[in-house]
Amino acid sequence: MAGLIEIPPRSIRVLDPGAGSGILSAAVCERILGLKAKRLVHLELYETDPSVLPSLAACLERCRRALERAGHELTYSLHEEDFILAAAPQPSLFVDAHRQDGLDAVIMNPPYFKIGRDSLYTRAMGNVVRGQPNIYALFLALAASLLRTGGQLVAITPRSFCNGLYFRGFRRWFFERMSLEHIHLFESRRDTFRDANVLQESVVTKTTKQAQAPRVSLTTSFGQDIPRRLARRRLHSAHVLDHTAGDMVLRIPEEPNDSRVMKLVEGWPQRFAELGLRVSTGPVVSFRATEFLRAAMEGDDTIPLLSVHNVRAFETIWPLDKGRKPTAFAVRPKSEALVLPARNYVLLRRFTAKEERRRLVASSFLRKEALRTEIALENHLNYVYHAERELSEEECLGLTALFNSALLDRYFRAISGNTQVNATEIRSMPLPDLRTVARIGAKIQELAPITHARAEAAVFRELDVAEPLRRYLREREN
Repeated sequence: MAGLIEIPPRSIRVLDPGAGSGILSAAVCERILGLKAKRLVHLELYETDPSVLPSLAACLERCRRALERAGHELTYSLHEEDFILAAAPQPSLFVDAHRQDGLDAVIMNPPYFKIGRDSLYTRAMGNVVRGQPNIYALFLALAASLLRTGGQLVAITPRSFCNGLYFRGFRRWFFERMSLEHIHLFESRRDTFRDANVLQESVVTKTTKQAQAPRVSLTTSFGQDIPRRLARRRLHSAHVLDHTAGDMVLRIPEEPNDSRVMKLVEGWPQRFAELGLRVSTGPVVSFRATEFLRAAMEGDDTIPLLSVHNVRAFETIWPLDKGRKPTAFAVRPKSEALVLPARNYVLLRRFTAKEERRRLVASSFLRKEALRTEIALENHLNYVYHAERELSEEECLGLTALFNSALLDRYFRAISGNTQVNATEIRSMPLPDLRTVARIGAKIQELAPITHARAEAAVFRELDVAEPLRRYLREREN
């Protein structure tokens, strides 16, 4: 991260909000140690955790002495207060008589937690965010506002800001001001962040306060050790920052073949919603509907309850013994709004495990196999249906095969770093026309049994996926 910052001649002013024990600031100082020409360095640091403040102060003193011995000069201001609440009301905080154009650089590992729409943080940054954002987006936005023109911001954050409804307002605000120049991806959360409870993909970004650069560089690493020299790819900014739907979504193709996947998928004529398809989240929120949950069906006034564990690739399994989890739902006047008619649906898991092989896991629910005329779906599932009619069985099976394919899974990973599959992302996905989808479904009907490999072969044939791309997708699966 420190290596991404370009050190200007003579002097540099750096902000480290949420500084922790000071490792990021120390990394910047270590870079400057190797420079021959004298630098005047000033650090602004924020930290509120009293348990790390002594270590942070000691770290800063070590940095000051080391830079002094090397012929440089370091000054610093350590603020033992909340960065957002302290700095947001006074955007000229870092302006003094010697420099009227703000900070040269920001380096940060901000905190990550959701904040309510009525929190002090949201009120302080109301010009940037709407709804219930995550605190790290506010750190990025406030840091950007404190930079001079040409100032640099390097941050490690969750990748969740790259897409989705919650961060849409932030993305628009941020990328109107900041040019995306570099992205670093970690290919494995499990190996890279072995000692931390990291539930999403993390990403390092470098942005600069200027007009959008024509290209973005991309590097990746695997495991905890990052090589000194990384293979670097250069991507057109327009291929990374997609504003065609007005959402300013960041798509990150990890490898050249992922760019080919994106080109193929985005060559399909229509998006999901334009085909008349709709996706909704299961209406049953278990902790709010406890009075209607049942261990098993008990007569005609109870119906099957499907949850995430009932959905396997291509297969909806009910009932399924899963400890004490309920398997049925009582239909009452108060619960009728939570009940759906038993029709042909595609069921999608909303959550997958951190290192699960597939991000998209889908099954078909077919009306002809239903035990009741109604069903209940728990809110850890999304369900796909048609706005004006019932999906045909072939359409249902074809969509299921598409969602379970490595092709759409790789595309989804390029547009989303979340383990959560949001309905917003599904609505914006391109798809083949429904006649093509039905042809895929007809091929699936002929398979017995249905396996990933056989279903995928049918998808590849119908969509005319080139053999080199097929090989790449199979290799990624293994």
